[in-house]
Amino acid sequence: MIVVFARVPEPGKTKTRLIPRLGASGAAHLAAAMTGDTLDAVRATGLPFRVALAGDATHPWVRTLDVEWEPQVEGDLGRRLAHALRDGSVAIGTDAPTLPPALLHEAHASTADVVLAPAFDGGYVLVGTPDPTDLFELVPWSAPDTFVRQHQRALDLGRSVRVLPFWYDVDGPEDLDFLARHLQTLPPRVASRTRTFLARG
Repeated sequence: MIVVFARVPEPGKTKTRLIPRLGASGAAHLAAAMTGDTLDAVRATGLPFRVALAGDATHPWVRTLDVEWEPQVEGDLGRRLAHALRDGSVAIGTDAPTLPPALLHEAHASTADVVLAPAFDGGYVLVGTPDPTDLFELVPWSAPDTFVRQHQRALDLGRSVRVLPFWYDVDGPEDLDFLARHLQTLPPRVASRTRTFLARG
């Protein structure tokens, strides 16, 4: 099972680091495009998936999802991940719309106790485990050493770890610039919604 962590794209509450460049409404539209691209990519893998949703569940956008979803629990990211992965799953966010499907297949098929795909910003873009018990305790979130600390936490618990190749997510303006350049090298079907948004300037 793939669990996609998504947030309702409400202006002022999503992609906030991009608001100075895109405005609150533009940042929300980008978030919606990236979420749509992520769901399209996961759907194309043929793997079972659901959405763990944060934000206003009565928002009209939620009705457009047409996927199985559940609300994220309250608490920090570690608590939300532990709950979402309670039945043994692989979790990704919606900030990496170009994440290769091969990474999802590899993570889904892994027999390791923990599988991680590190991000270039020091975090990670994917985590999977059949047993999240205590795995996310003592891990700092949104820190330069989040991946390193998460990896060490798994080892400290005696878990086997599979590390997948690095990838990137899109949080700030420099990430958005990189995404725009990267998309020029990828087939048009990859992140098509995000491409359309960026083409509108």
